This record gives sequence, C-alpha cells and structure tokens, in this order.
Amino acid sequence: MRFVAPIVIFVLLLLAVPSQAQEYGQGVLNAMAYRKLPDGQALRVVPLDNSDRNLALQEEFERTLRENGFTISDSAQLTLTFETRDQIGAYKTRDRRAFVELSAKGGREGGENAKMLFNLYDSNTGGVFNEGKGETSIVTRSQFRMDVTIDDNSNGKRLWQAWAIANISQANNTAITKSMVPVLVKNLGSTVKRQTFSLY
Repeated sequence: MRFVAPIVIFVLLLLAVPSQAQEYGQGVLNAMAYRKLPDGQALRVVPLDNSDRNLALQEEFERTLRENGFTISDSAQLTLTFETRDQIGAYKTRDRRAFVELSAKGGREGGENAKMLFNLYDSNTGGVFNEGKGETSIVTRSQFRMDVTIDDNSNGKRLWQAWAIANISQANNTAITKSMVPVLVKNLGSTVKRQTFSLY
C-alpha cells in the first residue's frame, strides 16, 4: 500500500499539467460534427471579415473545395463561414540590475550553507559595474487562429464547426494561413481532437 499514494499523486500531476502548445511549424486542428453533411450539396464560402487576407483565403478555400469534389455556388443551401484572428503573444522584460544574490538550503535560521554573492558584472541582468542589456522572456507565444463553420440555410442549423491554431513568429504570415485550408477541407464534416499538422 505504501506505493499507492506516490502512483496516485503522479497520475494526478499528469492530469493537471496542461497540454503543451504546438511547436513553430506545426498547427493543431479541432473539429466537431453536429450533423452529417448532405451528399452532393454545393457550398457557399463567406468570410466574416472582408480584409485582403480573408478575401485571398476565400479564393483558397473555393479552389481547394473544388479540387476535392465540392461545388461552389452563391445560392448554395450550405454556407461555409470562416473567421481569422491574430493573438499577439505576451513578453516579460527584466531590466533591473541584480547586485546581490542570496541562496540557502534547509535549516530554520537562514538555512544551511547560506550564501551571499555580489554580482559584479553580468551582460544580461547587469551588476555593480554595468547596467546590462536586460532579459526578455516569452510568456505566451503569438498565435494565428482560424474558425470555420458550416450552416444549413434552410433551417439555420449548424452542421459542423472547426478551429485551427498555430504558433507564429509573424502575425501576418500569409503562407501559414493558407496552409491551414487543405487540412480543414480534408476534415470537413468529421470530428477531430487535437490533430497536429505541418504548416510547411
């Protein structure tokens, strides 16, 4: 029984740790099928935002759909709507000098092997003899997200919904946004959970 508690704690820790975000060059797709897509139905592609990027993506969607056997029509009963969003990452900068570093291990009164170190020079954090150049760390990566839905215009019911997310170094990377389209079209009407795909 003495081994049960550590095993339970280990499992709980695994469950508590959030899923790691995908690396640069990879995207993650999630999709939910609410109803079966009717066979042979034409599609109308509509961007929620008529920006230049989304108009280019509309053409990419229509081209890819045709290549996969779908018919595109402005009077179609089914409407594929998509939305794109840039989520700029968060960064943390440390620009204060660190003159003294304290460290201790164990004990009640200041700890065993307590140490005090004077930081004379550090090119990053700065010290007694220099200001340093500061440190910048990434707290949240910049991401691009595309949301896609398919609705039945005859009854207003939603048939399918999907979203693809990718970590990006530049928010307006057209190549990355277009690379999501084939993956979304390939999984049209399917339920997908955290499927990774290559952006290049």
